[in-house]
Amino acid sequence: MNTDPRQPQTRAQWQAAVDLAEFYIRLDSARAYGLVSGGPEQIDVKRCSEILVEGRRKGVRPSPDCIQRLTMIHCEGSKR
Repeated sequence: MNTDPRQPQTRAQWQAAVDLAEFYIRLDSARAYGLVSGGPEQIDVKRCSEILVEGRRKGVRPSPDCIQRLTMIHCEGSKR
């Protein structure tokens, strides 16, 4: 049994983790190309990749709207 508190347990937790991992990998890429600025100072791309791989093993893929949805949430949070 995995006792890592960062490890998702339920299907809903896996979906949220996979969506966030996809979002953060794309955000990191966009920043690397100078397309966007802001967001977390450091993104753990390795951890995000691990989450995506493990999610795939469990049959969980990023939601089709995850980038749009999480971008809107991120932008709203940065206005505060």
